Amino acid sequence: MSGRALAHTPPLVLPQRNPPPVVGGFRGGGSWFVLAYLLFALMLLISLSCGRKGDPFLPQKSTNARVVDLKGVWQGGYIELKGGIADPAGTDSTATGARVHYAIYPVSEPPCDGCPIEFQGYYTFGIESVREGSFFCKIPGAVTGNIYYFEVQLAGEKGVLGPPSNRAKMVLE
Repeated sequence: MSGRALAHTPPLVLPQRNPPPVVGGFRGGGSWFVLAYLLFALMLLISLSCGRKGDPFLPQKSTNARVVDLKGVWQGGYIELKGGIADPAGTDSTATGARVHYAIYPVSEPPCDGCPIEFQGYYTFGIESVREGSFFCKIPGAVTGNIYYFEVQLAGEKGVLGPPSNRAKMVLE
């Protein structure tokens, strides 16, 4: 090298900026992704609700009256069911009829004690079955060699059913 020697100059050092944060703040690349994801989720939630309400309705009145001490008596061809009527609410709600659920099993194949009884159908009775605080009805077609189970629900206004009675069991051998 000819000429004058150059003085040694240190390299130019620029201050470095901190890398952008991954989470937190709005300047980092990761935080924009999180913000966009939350905004998208919020738009989905808003679009799922239309804001329309259903038509108003009055709740149905239920009856609390029930048949108590349900018992059956076989009268050769039909079963007479009898019981009292109790209303725990004390409202003296008028029963307009009754629904009698029944199950029939052969005596040779009875359900086990404690097993649930699946009722196979029901009979519907009108106001004639409910008189002066008592329940009475006749179930036709009873045949010997069967076990019958009965449960009664009183019907209130507009056919709304009350709670079930105790279960009556009849063994016709």
